Amino acid sequence: MPSLKDLNRVLIIAPHADDEALGCGGLMARLADQGTAMRVLFMTVDGFHHYGLEGGTTYQQRLDEIAEVAKILQFEWDILYGDQDLIEKLDTVPKRDIVDRFEGEINQFEPDAVVIPSGDDYDQDHVVTFDTALAALRPIAPVFGKWLVPTVLVYESPKIMWWRSEIQRPEVFVDITDHLDRKQQALAAYQTQARPSPHIRSPEAVAALACLRGKEIGVEHAEAYKVLRAVL
Repeated sequence: MPSLKDLNRVLIIAPHADDEALGCGGLMARLADQGTAMRVLFMTVDGFHHYGLEGGTTYQQRLDEIAEVAKILQFEWDILYGDQDLIEKLDTVPKRDIVDRFEGEINQFEPDAVVIPSGDDYDQDHVVTFDTALAALRPIAPVFGKWLVPTVLVYESPKIMWWRSEIQRPEVFVDITDHLDRKQQALAAYQTQARPSPHIRSPEAVAALACLRGKEIGVEHAEAYKVLRAVL
């Protein structure tokens, strides 16, 4: 498994704006500190009404939040489907279209690693994101004109107890003891998504999962990942 220091270009795929911070915000903070070029590809961003929030959020509010988080975690970003009323409706988009767009991003950016969300999620947008990313990341040798990403990781979210299948044991841990504060800062910048405890996306829930993962490797706080591919 390559070390973090070997990663010069990393692509993070997020179904919605805040999934990247929830799933791998600590990793992103560490990569930012070492100067790794990061690009976040958001699947869909819309104005939307959420449980626990009076009124709705606007598309512009969401864009402003992303821009603020990008400053905190130091990444460039783009949106595949912006302001198209596709939140929780990505399963209505032809998968071939999404796969093609992922492949274009990967071939252009040529990342050392791609980090994607789990496909065991109950959210259909997360499931579609995983399925199409998996297809786009299939191993085809560069001699045939496709960039073969050496490292592919799968990040988790605080809602691991409500997945579609049994929770699997993590395979890679990232020590974020010195970076949990920045992860929480990024999540707080998503003001329209912030929820108090006992919400699963609350700061307390995020810290609790980081604490659990940290204790599994003997540190204070960590993030956990599955490995789909690692070239040594």
